[in-house]
Amino acid sequence: MRIWLIGITSEGHEEDLRQLIEPIKNDFDGLVWTFHYPTDEGYDYLESVKKEGEIICTKWCNRMDFSRNHCIYQGPMKFGDWFLTIDTLERLSPLFTKNLRDLCKDFDNNKIDGAFLYNKRFLFKLNEHTAFVNNPHEGIHGCTKTIELSHQPFWNKDFQKNVRAERRQDPFHFVEHNFKYYLYPNTNHLLLGFEDDIELVKKRYANRSKFIESIYSQGFDPFNIDSVEECLRNHIDDDLKTCVNFDKFLNDWYRYKILEETEGIIDKHDFSVFKPIFK
Repeated sequence: MRIWLIGITSEGHEEDLRQLIEPIKNDFDGLVWTFHYPTDEGYDYLESVKKEGEIICTKWCNRMDFSRNHCIYQGPMKFGDWFLTIDTLERLSPLFTKNLRDLCKDFDNNKIDGAFLYNKRFLFKLNEHTAFVNNPHEGIHGCTKTIELSHQPFWNKDFQKNVRAERRQDPFHFVEHNFKYYLYPNTNHLLLGFEDDIELVKKRYANRSKFIESIYSQGFDPFNIDSVEECLRNHIDDDLKTCVNFDKFLNDWYRYKILEETEGIIDKHDFSVFKPIFK
């Protein structure tokens, strides 16, 4: 049995990669990582600690699932291997990873081939059907029996840490984050927080389709943030105003980026906490 640590990253994250990998690197047979061009010292570091693994360079195309699938399709992993998938701004305790091999053996004995952590993809056994799906919040296909790791008696909340809040100094970081994910191809970000309101979700996606078509009809790229910003700053029409009025992600971004306002912008997936901009 081999166990791999896998992830995706881009330039500018050398220190975070070191903080993530150094304490736990000896508990894995190798690293399999997708690195988006251009390369830098972070890439050099990954190469130095990959062991039996591989660092795969490719272009970024706004598809999280596509990038993460590079690790399982193009790397050295074989069917029957286990892999733990993690984000650059997450940390794992060696107190957990030192027992990872025994845990995977126990999973094998109980015919478990996948484990989620706080409902997020985490530890899986590779088979011919394994595939990351959805964008930007990836799930995984191909498992037959999975468990939630945080519900297991041995789990300790200190085994895993998220350092995103420490890295994001701007209190309004969520505005551009939501806008970026709104524009991702085949995005599932509009579902977040509204899983129990399917009718609203349908309306949001219909509004997004109208927004994308309106941007494109004016000769701009609806999946490129800079291009969309140029359109909204200088070429906004009535259709686009209607779209911005309807969706909180668009409304927040327009207020923050174009109008340079922060009042009333709240980090909640709640359509009751914003007001239309255009009359």
